[in-house]
Amino acid sequence: MNLILYQAYYQQEQLAVLDPAFTPYDNTENKQPLLREVPIWKKLTDEHKDSDKHWGLMSWRWSQKTNVPPIQFKEWILANEGYDVYHLDPFAHLANEFPNLWVQGDIWHPGMLEFARILFPKIGIDTPVEQYKYLPEDFGTCNYFVGNSKFWTSYIGFIDLCLKLCDEDERLSNYIYKEGRQYNGHFVPYLPFVTERLFSIHNILNRQITVKKYP
Repeated sequence: MNLILYQAYYQQEQLAVLDPAFTPYDNTENKQPLLREVPIWKKLTDEHKDSDKHWGLMSWRWSQKTNVPPIQFKEWILANEGYDVYHLDPFAHLANEFPNLWVQGDIWHPGMLEFARILFPKIGIDTPVEQYKYLPEDFGTCNYFVGNSKFWTSYIGFIDLCLKLCDEDERLSNYIYKEGRQYNGHFVPYLPFVTERLFSIHNILNRQITVKKYP
């Protein structure tokens, strides 16, 4: 398998905590901080669109959030070839506590359920969000995933669609760009907390894309 795991850093001092099993990705310019990983994903998707690579973009806080050695994650992927996307969920216990991540998200990000009630019909989901059941393997609370071109092309297209639908609806737009919460000492709009939940929804709506979750 042709595999590369990037690890983004946003400040020079973060270089000291990056792991050698990952490939450092310099995002110190960070021209669109509001969109978080999305611009980097788009750039890397374009760079790798004609390759057979599986690639992912990991947080500089990987070790702090997962307690999984990067080399162990990398070796697990290599030992399980044949999937379009691989992911690790540091909070896998949530699958036992909530029907889906939108219900869970509303606890920490008030208004997320109402956001989902508006968005779901626009993307073809007729089931009320409170009744929308994820399988345990569908839960993915962080952007810790590695995919091939088939996955990334589809996923980026799905993100673009959802952001376009938000831009066209004042209630959705206000929620992701103007409303937010204090996070790590500063105000963060709800957009990144929404986009990280689009991974699970994308995979549910595109079962032809094969998924392997870290046990």
